[in-house]
Amino acid sequence: MLYAGIPLKVLQSLMGHKSISSTEVYTKVFALDVAARHRVQFAMPESDAVAMLKQLS
Repeated sequence: MLYAGIPLKVLQSLMGHKSISSTEVYTKVFALDVAARHRVQFAMPESDAVAMLKQLS
């Protein structure tokens, strides 16, 4: 739904999140999961990626 252009506020409502930031975390994790499934490789060092993910929680 995210990639079909559904607005983030609509996704927030469908997911039952009170805060848009919760929905944003899920969309970022989803994007990383999709990338991993398609074996997309990033040039970012692993330690930087881990630090970014920790900031999301």
